[in-house]
Amino acid sequence: MRQFVLFLLLVLACQIQAVAADRTVEPLNEAPSGLSDEVKAVLQESGYRISDKTGVICDIWLVKDLPLKPKFKPSLRVKYPILSGQLVGAIRYPEGGNPTDFRGQPLKPGIFTLRYGLQPDDGNHLGTSDIRDFLVGCPPDKDTRPARVEDLKKLFKLSSGAAGTTHPSIYLLIPPPEKAGEGAAVSFDGEKNLTVFEAVLIGKEGETSLPIPTRIVVQGKTEA
Repeated sequence: MRQFVLFLLLVLACQIQAVAADRTVEPLNEAPSGLSDEVKAVLQESGYRISDKTGVICDIWLVKDLPLKPKFKPSLRVKYPILSGQLVGAIRYPEGGNPTDFRGQPLKPGIFTLRYGLQPDDGNHLGTSDIRDFLVGCPPDKDTRPARVEDLKKLFKLSSGAAGTTHPSIYLLIPPPEKAGEGAAVSFDGEKNLTVFEAVLIGKEGETSLPIPTRIVVQGKTEA
């Protein structure tokens, strides 16, 4: 009996590894289209393509650099030193897919800007995530300037059109690793059914450049 249980565990582990191996990330040597010239100017000219065995999940471009909160120290629920409303990048979904945000809201194929936001610390969002770090997706025809959107209400209103609802389109940021990795990576959380893209943002603190390891859930939704 014990050997049979061990065999089942081994089979399950192999299946999980196989599922994880289905996710890949590769360089995308093209600039994003469908964005304003001002927004494109602050994004890297090449991006990343995340795929699984069925095809492309999404393409992502990151900003060239972004200002950081001065003297930031991570707390129990806020792990990233990014200013709220700051442009972080852009995400594009291919035709024929059925993408959703982290709340499970359906998203249309096409490109969206990504800005950093904090989940409201109120009773309406209990159970969504243990931390408050999120990105919000915004329609490119409305989000045409790269400048920071400081007012959270304006940011959430800007994002609400992405999913065609009154709620912002959100992407969970998983707490970053202690050290930055080399290049981009993708992983799969089989228990929660989440695909996680990992890369390094270049933060600016004054004239100093700092690597900011970043983990974004690009596929999957909350169970809350």
